[in-house]
Amino acid sequence: MKLLICDDDILTVDVIESHLDRAGLGITQILRAYNGEAAKHVIAAEEPELVLCDIGMPLCDGIEVLKYVYDNRFETEFSLLTCHEDFEYAKAALQYGASHYITKPFEMEELAGVLRSMIEEATKKRMDRIDQNQARHDSVINSVLRQLSYGLLGSDRASVNAMLRQNGVDLSADSRWNMVLSCSDMTDALSCGWRGELLMYTASRLHDEVLAGYVGAAYTLLYSDERYLWCRCFVPAEACSREELFSRCRQLSQLCADHASLHPAILVGDQFPLYNASMVHRKLTNKMERLRFSPGVICGLEEADALCVQEKSYLDGAYLLRLLKEHSLEDFRTYISSVLSVLPGTPDDHKALETLRGELVYTFASCLRDNGLSSEAVFGNEAIAAQNAVSSHSSRAMLRFAETLYSTVEEQLQQLQDSADIIARVEGYIREHFRENISRNDVAAIVYITPNYLSKLFRSKMGMNLREYINQIRIEEARRLLLTTSLSVSEIAGRVGYDNISYFSTVFRKLVGMSPVDWRNSKREDGEQHDMEE
Repeated sequence: MKLLICDDDILTVDVIESHLDRAGLGITQILRAYNGEAAKHVIAAEEPELVLCDIGMPLCDGIEVLKYVYDNRFETEFSLLTCHEDFEYAKAALQYGASHYITKPFEMEELAGVLRSMIEEATKKRMDRIDQNQARHDSVINSVLRQLSYGLLGSDRASVNAMLRQNGVDLSADSRWNMVLSCSDMTDALSCGWRGELLMYTASRLHDEVLAGYVGAAYTLLYSDERYLWCRCFVPAEACSREELFSRCRQLSQLCADHASLHPAILVGDQFPLYNASMVHRKLTNKMERLRFSPGVICGLEEADALCVQEKSYLDGAYLLRLLKEHSLEDFRTYISSVLSVLPGTPDDHKALETLRGELVYTFASCLRDNGLSSEAVFGNEAIAAQNAVSSHSSRAMLRFAETLYSTVEEQLQQLQDSADIIARVEGYIREHFRENISRNDVAAIVYITPNYLSKLFRSKMGMNLREYINQIRIEEARRLLLTTSLSVSEIAGRVGYDNISYFSTVFRKLVGMSPVDWRNSKREDGEQHDMEE
């Protein structure tokens, strides 16, 4: 880091420079200035991370130099040196963001301690900036890949290239990729205490790091349908060979099992140009519909076809749901017993029981979702989670699990949560988390209902959709910050949850009727006019 020492007493500058442990502090260069104007020029030219500046100097004093740094938004840690303990100086130092206020004479040990604090703060701010820049990068890449997957950026080279340029993404429509689709039953993870949001975050980071070799969350797209977690990872073709990609998939499977209690089925697609992403996405998703009942399998498209042909369906889902609707536990027990009696292999064949378990769980999870309830409310139940873990060990354990599942789902259907309570909890969650990149799935998860049901319920009660409400809360906070702080519009946009200042301005204008800058200026003019009248 660079350190600027500014003092009109040349001896003071010499003493500080000669006695500092530059190597120990990590200071790479010491710059000098003997008046405030010279200090400004050095700061503008060199942008030192650290500044020690005397207050009383010719041409302009240290407070003016500090104000210059503050007004021009230099990323500099600033400490003032002075011979006088003056409250007004201390007040000004705090107002313009000085890190420390040191009274002369001082000990070199004291000064070294101050510099260490300044360096720690400068390092922290630098790391925060790096994290923020990566978060923006990851968000843009992720958004573009998501839009490509759903065909929203077109499906031919020219249109995809045009949209990539428009989004400021340095990718080509002809670049080659592999798509890896995984699908994990979340029941075990949730029963082990994982929260839905944290589980999705962990899965995303694991997929990016292990498959794409990227430390972040840019190349993996997530989707949760209450019961299953779907992860779609884009892997650059040049990142690894196909053999290496399968090796990475095996590593991913092991890490998911060891650290997240997930046992994903993993499907590896063939190499494709980026503009064909939507076609590849559809193909892999269709094949995964059956493959997901085979946790732990890792295969390519041809192997997936063979596996799906071999799979046998044991349950009549429609009949199960009819028994549930008729509250006929005895008939349900008889039906499951009859299915268990004709399973292939031995009476306790593990593979057949595991397939049966998958079908049973999927049928009830779908029923909950169709009725606007989250499967997490059921499968997070301790009794069900415990029985689920051992259900494929024997036919008796499977029957016990099926009966408990039936009774719990039946009870949930009879005790739908009060809609007013749901909306109140949703409003509270949004007001607490509106600065984050929250989605409809995130909000639905905290009230244990499905995203579609939440959308319908929220619109009927609030007269607007969730996104409109989130924008309303964000703009309320933006107006407060515009009125009470000197933060720039771009800083305020970031603080209230918008990565794109253009989109923030568009939303602000739509809700307020003018741009953020015009609104702030109008309020200032109103305040000045009020002062004049008084």
